[in-house]
Amino acid sequence: MALTLTPQARAELAQGWPLVLAAALAIGVGTMGIGFYSLGLFVKPLEAEFGWSRAAVSGAATFQQFGIFLSAPVVGWLADRVGARPIAVASFVLTPLALLALSRTGNSVLAWDGLWLLVALAGAGTTPAIWARIVLLKFDQARGLALGLMLMGTGAAAMLAPALLGPVFAQSGWRSAVLVMAAVTLAVGLPASLMIGTSDRPVAGAKQQGRFEANRQTLLLLVIAFLLGLIVAGLIVHLVPMLVDRGMAAAEAARVAAGVGAAVLVARLVVGYLFDRFHAPYVAALFLLSPVVAALLLWGSGPVVPAALMLGLAAGAEVDMLAYFTGRYAAIANYGATYGGVLGVFCLGAGLGPLLFGKAYDALGGYDAALLSSAAVLAVVVVLIATLGAYREEAH
Repeated sequence: MALTLTPQARAELAQGWPLVLAAALAIGVGTMGIGFYSLGLFVKPLEAEFGWSRAAVSGAATFQQFGIFLSAPVVGWLADRVGARPIAVASFVLTPLALLALSRTGNSVLAWDGLWLLVALAGAGTTPAIWARIVLLKFDQARGLALGLMLMGTGAAAMLAPALLGPVFAQSGWRSAVLVMAAVTLAVGLPASLMIGTSDRPVAGAKQQGRFEANRQTLLLLVIAFLLGLIVAGLIVHLVPMLVDRGMAAAEAARVAAGVGAAVLVARLVVGYLFDRFHAPYVAALFLLSPVVAALLLWGSGPVVPAALMLGLAAGAEVDMLAYFTGRYAAIANYGATYGGVLGVFCLGAGLGPLLFGKAYDALGGYDAALLSSAAVLAVVVVLIATLGAYREEAH
């Protein structure tokens, strides 16, 4: 099969690239972009300043992801009815305000967790819960590639957040780094939200189902999403402290973590393109073997750079995969509500994963048990994905 785009796919990309660019920028500076990929940088500074345990600091990820779990189904449902722009504009005004409040928190784990929950709720319109829907409505033949390009925003965040924010953490402290995050979120996200227009707004009088579409594949996607979020988020958030524990300097560990972002960028493009050319569950299953190997390499004190790159390949496939699969196994009229539910469950897992990794570290004095368990669970996920089966024709 020739590795070229069909004329229909090229036409879709030529017409829809401004929308894809706006979505990529918005997601990159949103809650699942720099909001998530900066979390590992907070662990050591807050341990040093407040004397908190690693599990306590990692609670930020739990509450951040729990906020997305609560809000993603709601904003997906709303987007089916009012369109994405009003939700996105509101979020990119409220999120910087929530980050400003976070920068002023003191020695209180409860306040720390609560403010990260607030950031996530404020940032509900910065997540793929609404952005994937408007891209999907514009693309069919190039849908996988378009979603991959859109989600390169999170890959860029994974690569740039540790590299650019790391020096701010080191030189000016974590509070200044949060203010930088707030400024970038507003400066990039608000204009991107205004770029998307109102083309995704439902036609007046059109029948809108807007419900979670329960069938074998979408229910299986809920299980896959939860397990993926649980393990991959735990591995990524704890990668920097894991490397520092092995004797690596914090700045060098941040650079290794930036390699995750580079791999995410590559995976977004490659996975999205292959989804349009081959049966997507088989492609996804192949890519998700990489974090199994990564977990085993980290457990066996193997080379850290290949392990980081393999984690990036997994992170590059997971959300793209869930967005694409939802569009192929559920009707378009139900996409916002269905993908909102799938993304919400993914984020619930992503919120629990770092916390469980932190608790395992605090209880056992290391990450060995968490790494071995991760490899086993991810192997199960690969099998589940491979059994999703044929697309539902009515979902196209």
